[in-house]
Amino acid sequence: MKKNPRFQLVRTGEETIRWRLLGGNNVSLGSAPADYPRAEECLAAITWLSTHITDLTSDFSHLSGGRWRWRLHTDDRIVAIASHAYGRRIEAQRGLDRFRSATTEAAIGEGIETIADWRRKYRHNSPGQSPNPFP
Repeated sequence: MKKNPRFQLVRTGEETIRWRLLGGNNVSLGSAPADYPRAEECLAAITWLSTHITDLTSDFSHLSGGRWRWRLHTDDRIVAIASHAYGRRIEAQRGLDRFRSATTEAAIGEGIETIADWRRKYRHNSPGQSPNPFP
């Protein structure tokens, strides 16, 4: 039984939440570039992303150690980022292609689960900071 891609809300702090897109195999394909104060705003951002996914521009960054990441943006703001780094640029491009495709397939509305980010309890030295390498 194949699972469909789906959005998931991740509670990142006491009063912050972020979305991520999971593929059919439960691997995170991409996420919001920033936290939202309320789930309603996060859901509105998901709806906007799904509606405008074909209009967004992409770019890639190359980090030390041969790590590539993608991001999607409008002219003035970043709207989605890679969930993890890729070893080669072509892998990052394929990851972005999977993200774009899954965004159009994922259901929006009822059934989006909310989970707590278990990693935040281990981030004592950097509360509220994201591992996002983009400024």
